[in-house]
Amino acid sequence: MKFAHIADSHLGAFSKNPTLKELNMRAFEMAIKKSVEEGVDFIIIAGDLFHNPLPDMDTVHHAVRILNYAKERGIRTYAVYGSHDFSAGTTSLLDVLAEAGVFIKATRYEIRGEKIRLLPVVDKRTGVKIVGVPGLTASMEVRYFKENVIDLDYLERLDGQKIFVFHTTIAELKPAYISDKNVVPISKFPKGFDYYAGGHLHEKIESNINGSPVIYPGALFGSNYSDLDILSGKERGFYIVDNFKPRFVPINVCEFEKKIIDATGKSAKSVEDELLSFASQNHEGRVVILKVRGVLRSGRVADINFRKVREKIMNTAIEVLLNTYSLSTEERKTVRVPGSTPEEIEDRIFGEISIYGLEFTKNLFHVLREEKKEGENRRDYESRIWRNVYPLLVNVIERKTEDKRHAVTEERKIAEKKDLRERGANKKVKRASLFDFG
Repeated sequence: MKFAHIADSHLGAFSKNPTLKELNMRAFEMAIKKSVEEGVDFIIIAGDLFHNPLPDMDTVHHAVRILNYAKERGIRTYAVYGSHDFSAGTTSLLDVLAEAGVFIKATRYEIRGEKIRLLPVVDKRTGVKIVGVPGLTASMEVRYFKENVIDLDYLERLDGQKIFVFHTTIAELKPAYISDKNVVPISKFPKGFDYYAGGHLHEKIESNINGSPVIYPGALFGSNYSDLDILSGKERGFYIVDNFKPRFVPINVCEFEKKIIDATGKSAKSVEDELLSFASQNHEGRVVILKVRGVLRSGRVADINFRKVREKIMNTAIEVLLNTYSLSTEERKTVRVPGSTPEEIEDRIFGEISIYGLEFTKNLFHVLREEKKEGENRRDYESRIWRNVYPLLVNVIERKTEDKRHAVTEERKIAEKKDLRERGANKKVKRASLFDFG
C-alpha cells in the first residue's frame, strides 16, 4: 500500500503577485504528478488546499484540473478542512468540490451524548480506515481535543490499518519561532493508529506516537512573504508513504536567494551603493529575498533609491521581495510614564479603561498591536488578526451570557420569594376578613 501526504498548498495565495501565485500552483501540480508517477493508491490532503474558503475561479479551475489528473488515473484524494479552507456560516468550496466528486471529505462524525464520534472513511482498494479532524477558524478544533469532546476510546478500538488526519499544532512539535498558543498536547491524540497525517505547520517535521509516524510535510511553497523568508534554505515538499514508512519528496519550483544588509551606523549613500553592488550580480532563475534593516547614521530612508535597486535585480531574477520595514533613521526620544515595571504600568492603565475585565483588555490589546509581518499583505494581516481576536470575543460573550443567565436566575428567585410573601400576606388578610365578618 502506498499513499501521498500533502498539506498547506494554499492555492490562491499571493493574489497580488501573479509570479508567486503561479509558482505556488506549479508546486502543487508537481506534487500531484509525482504522486501519480509513484503509483500511489490514494492522496491525503491535510488541510489548507486553498488560501481562503472562496478562492478566485482561475485558481479553482487550475486546482480541479490538477486533481482530476489523479482521479482519471484511478487515484482517489481524501481531504480535510484547514483553517483557511473553513468559514463558519458559509459553504466552503471544499464542500462543493466534494459534492462534485473531485475528492472525498475525510471527516465524518456523529454525536453520541456529549461526545463527537469520528467515523472512518474506508478506502475501497486498500481497506485502510481514514479518520479526519478538520482545522477550523481561529483553531477552534483545539477545544475538541482539550475538552475531551472527541471519543478517543471509539477510535482506539477501530481494528485494521488506520490513518489519523488532522490540521492542528501539536504542542511538543511546535517550532520556537511560532507564537501560536492554540496547541494540543500529543497525549490528547488517539493511540493505535498506523500513521498520523498532519497539516497547519509550514515546516517539515517528523515525530512518532508509540512508534507510528507523526508527520507534518510543511508547505509546498508558502502562503505569504514571511513563509518565503523563514523557509528560505529549507526543504519544501511532501511525503510518499509506502506501507506506513514515510519518504520525503522535495518540490523545488525555483531557487531562493536571501540577502540581509545591516544599515546600522552607515549613511544612506553607502547603503544604496551596497544594494546596487548586490543588484548587479547574477540572480537568474531565483526569487530574491532582500532585507534591509538597522538605523542609518546619516541621511533618510527616502534618500535610498530602492526602485533602481529593484529594477536592477529584476534584470535577471524571477522576482524580488524587498523588505525595509526594520530600516529607520537615528533619533532619540525620552518618554516618562508612571510605574516601576512595564507590567505595573499596563495593569494600571488597563484597569482604568477595562470594561470586560483586565485579562480580556490586555489580551485584546496585545493582539491588536501586532504589526504586519515581513511581506504580509493587508488582507492576510487582517485575517490573521481576526483569527486571534475571535476566540477572545467568543470567551467574553460566553462569560457575559453566563453572567446574564445567572443574574436572570437570581432575579427570578427574588421575584418568586416576593410573590410567595405577598401570597402569604393575602392569605392572612383573607383569614382576618373571614373572622371579622363570619
